[in-house]
Amino acid sequence: MTIPCLSVENASFQYDADRLLFHNLSFQLYPGEILTILGPNGAGKSTLLDCISGIRKLLSGNIKIDDTDLSQYSRKTLAKKISYVPQNHTQTYEFTVREYVAMGRAPYISVWNSPSEKDYQLVDNALAQLGITRLADKIYTQLSGGECQQVMIARSLVQQAKIIIFDEPTNHLDYGNQLKVLRQIKHLAQDGYSLIWTTHVPDHALMLNSKVAILERNGVWKTGLASELITENQISQLYDAKICQTYVEKAEREACIPYRL
Repeated sequence: MTIPCLSVENASFQYDADRLLFHNLSFQLYPGEILTILGPNGAGKSTLLDCISGIRKLLSGNIKIDDTDLSQYSRKTLAKKISYVPQNHTQTYEFTVREYVAMGRAPYISVWNSPSEKDYQLVDNALAQLGITRLADKIYTQLSGGECQQVMIARSLVQQAKIIIFDEPTNHLDYGNQLKVLRQIKHLAQDGYSLIWTTHVPDHALMLNSKVAILERNGVWKTGLASELITENQISQLYDAKICQTYVEKAEREACIPYRL
């Protein structure tokens, strides 16, 4: 029997005594799976990712990685299990892309040592895998939003964690770069990585044909396959907008789109 690489059991969280952000939230993630999380602003998607990454603590419930409770991992060991690409990241120092990506090797390097030749070989391999070798010597702070997102993905790859979490990785990206990120998520899953990511675009989940979770504003959590959970009624209620779901013959897939304004 395959053990899930990540298991969240009856998780609840609140910032204050007045309102639970989410409650009794449970799901499992297996190697090679993608979980796309949908939900309105303020529902708690980013907070949930913070809890899974060990940044915040649950009010109640358990999170297990490889059948071991999250609390049993040191920060350094946890970084070898989970890589977290946050929604917003500001880099103030003018590192080159190669230097910045090498920081993903921090869990494997003692505090007084620098990245080795082997570490930089992993960096170069990640840049090549994502097709961004051309950026290696550029200054990270001078990159476009799309380029920064690609570089942060490269950094997560050299971390060699088999669970990768993305918080709205397509946010602020142009349409072409959004599609590029979706392709990379799909390819990473095919390579055996387990991925959790959030988006405000239901059509992204249909494009990936992944497992989907919906976190409603009242803390209710639903999970299922994209083909089952993403319906006109469900998405229209979730975002308080009139949504059309239809099969687009030319694109050869189901699509979730808004009606004419």
